[in-house]
Amino acid sequence: MSCKDPTCLQEFKTYISEDIPPYPNPVTFWCSDVAHVTEELGFKGIMEMEHFRPPKCEFSWWDLKIKDEEIRAAEVHYMERVEKQIPKKKRPFLKEFTTSPLFNLEKSRYGNYRFTFPLSEMMQWYKDQNCAGKEPVLRVYETLIYKQEIVYTVLIHSPEYNERFEEYPLFKESECVSLSDNKLTQPLLKGSKWVYYQDGTIIWKAQAICETHEYKFVSQRMRKLKSPQFYVWDQVSLVFHLPNHSKHGGGLKIPRKRLIEALEACDIDEEKNLVGLPGSQPHTERFVEAKRKVDELKRELIKKPERRKGGRRRRR
Repeated sequence: MSCKDPTCLQEFKTYISEDIPPYPNPVTFWCSDVAHVTEELGFKGIMEMEHFRPPKCEFSWWDLKIKDEEIRAAEVHYMERVEKQIPKKKRPFLKEFTTSPLFNLEKSRYGNYRFTFPLSEMMQWYKDQNCAGKEPVLRVYETLIYKQEIVYTVLIHSPEYNERFEEYPLFKESECVSLSDNKLTQPLLKGSKWVYYQDGTIIWKAQAICETHEYKFVSQRMRKLKSPQFYVWDQVSLVFHLPNHSKHGGGLKIPRKRLIEALEACDIDEEKNLVGLPGSQPHTERFVEAKRKVDELKRELIKKPERRKGGRRRRR
């Protein structure tokens, strides 16, 4: 359901009114990587054509891929904010609360093949191939509401399509000092209260990082719950506009070497599988097969020693 739906507000009120155990909220993540997961058919098409081009639509969807060090940095920032000072060394706690599918890097809801790239690299490719060298435009796209998930989507498109997408709010320059990184060269852009962008980094103020609540957070300390509880989680997705008829490209071409470097196999999350995979092959077998294919491609990157013409070189 899109946030434009008239029942959207009521859905939000329902989620907010739930009696949720205390947990760290909001938590700010500085996310530098994005990932695209696909099944075998999509994987083969990407590798053969060496580019991303959605076959049946003009939008390519990517999720944030949040690394352990980014979770730790978010934890430090959170404690600095709530304690109003540099926090004392404590046992790491945020990892116990990042239980939504977004943080599960071993499994996926969309397929067995995951491509991960720095967002800065993706933006540069998009700028060069789809924007004729001009800066891509970022807009606040629709907020999607599902039974247990809220998705904030960021639309990225060429300036050529400003008129088409003008109904969606632009990311605008912000002076929020607490979120800006002075080491970066570009200004901080605000899309919404929860999503910002700066120089190849998405800054996400996450409101709901847990799917499974096994702890509560009271007086900055974890307390084990008697039994796990399940609630809605939120996440951010990036949507690259890749129209087939664009005079500047219509796809996102990436060298084969970079595709292989960015590729990894992941298991299907059987409980949250959103892709109806054909056939009766078990999930475990699909994962083993995917890992075998990925490993074969990785071996391509291992340089083989070049043999000299005429066999071995003779010693003088």
